[in-house]
Amino acid sequence: MQTLRLRRISRYRWPLVITAALVTTAVFSLPPLVDAGHPGIRVTALLQKPLAYDVVAPVSDVLDALTLLFPAQYAATFALCAVIALGFWTYRGVRSRAGMAPHKLLRAALCFGGGTIAIAGTMLVATRPMASIVLADRDLIAIDFHSHTEASHDGRSGFDAERNREWHASAGFDVAYVTDHQTFDGALSGARRNPARSGDGMVLLPGVELRDGDQHPILIGVDPKRMRITSPDWGAAAVEADGGPAPPILLLSLPGNIERVPRDETNGRVRLAGIEAVDGSPRGMAQSAHERDAILSLAGQMHLAVISASDNHGWGRTAPAWSVMRIPGWRALTPSELDIAIRRTIIDEGPRAVEVIARRTAPAPTNKLETAASGIVVAATMMRTMSIPERASWIGWSWGLCFLSLRVARRNAIKQRARDRKRAERKLRPAIEAAA
Repeated sequence: MQTLRLRRISRYRWPLVITAALVTTAVFSLPPLVDAGHPGIRVTALLQKPLAYDVVAPVSDVLDALTLLFPAQYAATFALCAVIALGFWTYRGVRSRAGMAPHKLLRAALCFGGGTIAIAGTMLVATRPMASIVLADRDLIAIDFHSHTEASHDGRSGFDAERNREWHASAGFDVAYVTDHQTFDGALSGARRNPARSGDGMVLLPGVELRDGDQHPILIGVDPKRMRITSPDWGAAAVEADGGPAPPILLLSLPGNIERVPRDETNGRVRLAGIEAVDGSPRGMAQSAHERDAILSLAGQMHLAVISASDNHGWGRTAPAWSVMRIPGWRALTPSELDIAIRRTIIDEGPRAVEVIARRTAPAPTNKLETAASGIVVAATMMRTMSIPERASWIGWSWGLCFLSLRVARRNAIKQRARDRKRAERKLRPAIEAAA
C-alpha cells in the first residue's frame, strides 16, 4: 500500500518540485529593479508586465533571463541544462528494458540541440510581450542613449526606425537616441514621425556611434542635416558637429578599455560627458558587471554622467536598464528642445544627472566554482524576482501540463491494451477454430 502511494505521488514530482521552489523563493523574494549607479538604494520605479506576459510567464521569464546573460553565464547555463538532460535520459534508459542504445542517445542529443536552437531563435526574433518601467513622477523621463536600426552594418534586417520606436515604447521608454554606426539614415527616418510635443508619444532623437581605436563613443546633440561625417573616427567627425544652442556631447559605450580614456577627451566644442554603466550587449553586460566599481570611480573623477544603453540592434524583447532623468515640463517640449534639455542637464549635473535603473540579474562570478554554478544562480535569481501573478502562472502551467500528460498516457495505455487483446485474439483464433 505504501509503495502504491509513493508511485502515485511520483507522478506529480515535477509540478511538486516547481511549486516547492516557487513557494520557497517567494519567502526570499527580491525587487526586480535595482539602482545600478548606487547599489543598495531602493528604487521608486515599478516593473510592469502586461497580462499576456503573465499568462505565458514560464516562457517570458526564461527568455528574459537568457537575454540578460553574458557569455560566461550562457556557457554555464547551457552546460547545466545539458547535464540535467543527460541525467534524465540516462535515468529513463536505466529504467527501461532496452537501455540507452546508441541510436536513442543520438536522438536525445539531436533533440537537445534542436531545442536549444529553437529557444535561442525565439529569444532573438519572436515578438512577445515586454516588461516595462513605470515612473510615478511626471517630471521623470526614461531614456535610452544607444540604439540601432537596420541602417547599421550589424543591425537586424527589417528593424527600421518605427520598429525601434515600438520596441522602446513597449519597454516603457519615453525617448531613445538612434545611434547607428557612422550614419544618420535611421535617425532621420525616425525624426520624421516624432510627435510635435514630447509627451504625446515615443520620441527618437539623433546620434551616431563613432570609433576611437577600440572605443566606440556615442555622439549626441548634432543636427543630422547639418553634420557631415568626414571620418569614422570621432575626432575628425566632430569637427563638423553643430549642436545649436547646446554643445554636442560624447558618451563612452561598452565594451571598451576604460583605463585608456584620456582625462582631456575633448575636441573643440565636443566633450566626453557620460559613460555607460549598463550596456545591453552580452560583452557589454559582462564588462559592466565585472568593472562596475571602476566605471563609477571614473565617472566621479571626470564628472561624467552614468548612463545605461540597450545597444539594441533589433534582437530580443528585453530592456536591461533605463536612464531616468528629472526634466521638469519635458512633456510640453518639442523633440529638439528635449534633446537640448537632456544635454544641458548632463553637462551641468554630471554624476547626479542620471539614475540608472536596471533589471536585477545574477551577480557576476568571481572564480571558476561560481562560474560553474552560474546556471543555478541565474535560475534562483529569476525565481526570487517573480511577481505573484507570475508564480501563479508557473504553478498553473506545471500542474496543467502534468495532468494533460497523465491523461494522454492513460489514453495511450488503454489503446495499447486494446491492441494487445486484438493481437492475442488473432493468435488464439486458429486454435479455437481447430478445436471447434
